[in-house]
This record gives sequence, structure tokens and C-alpha cells, in this order.
Amino acid sequence: MEMTKQIMFEQFNKLKSNSEKAKYLIDLKEMKQKTPHVFRNIKINVKQFSNMIREYESVEPFSAMKRMIAEREANELRIAAEKRKQ
Repeated sequence: MEMTKQIMFEQFNKLKSNSEKAKYLIDLKEMKQKTPHVFRNIKINVKQFSNMIREYESVEPFSAMKRMIAEREANELRIAAEKRKQ
């Protein structure tokens, strides 16, 4: 059987807790390593699975990424405001 994005997303969305999501991602990562042909139509690599697992196992998933985005947006707004003043 071949894994599709739709199947993967549907199964992932059924999971409630972050620990369940991390376990599901660990299983997908192991399956990707053992049987890569199942994922031939999905462009995701093992490192990306590892990054997602690390985020979902953290206390607050994606908090670092959200903080970086907020800092970047604040910096862009500050630069735009400085340009308007000139």
C-alpha cells in the first residue's frame, strides 16, 4: 500500500494530544527508513520527520518558530516605519 498526503493528514488530525502526534510521526519516520517506496509520492525526508517529532515532543510545540516569526515581523514593521519617516 502506498501512503498519500491525504491519508497521512487524516490520520494525524484524528490524534488529540501532542504525545500521540509525536508517536505517529516516529512511526512514519521508521516506516520511511525501512520502506521508502511507500512514500515515493510524498516529498518529505527523515530529517523533516525528526524536526517535527522534536517540536511535538517539546513543552509548547512551535513556540520558537512563532517567536522568530513575531520578531521578524516586528523588525520589518520598524524598518518600514523608519523609511516612512525619512
